[in-house]
Amino acid sequence: MVTPQENISPKLPEGLRKNMEKFQARNGLPVFLKGGPFDKILFGTTVFLCGVGLLMSAEFIYSLSKKK
Repeated sequence: MVTPQENISPKLPEGLRKNMEKFQARNGLPVFLKGGPFDKILFGTTVFLCGVGLLMSAEFIYSLSKKK
């Protein structure tokens, strides 16, 4: 079995190589959370805002369905 680190070309700049190793590591985290605490905050904010948007959409549809 080939590990992700073995697939990375040695010709890449060191910073890019380290980033690729970090994001390709098999540590059980999804890729959108491997960036650290900022990614967790960004993901949580995105989920929260999607939930608010869904609730507001449901409220709008409900208000349109009521008789005046």
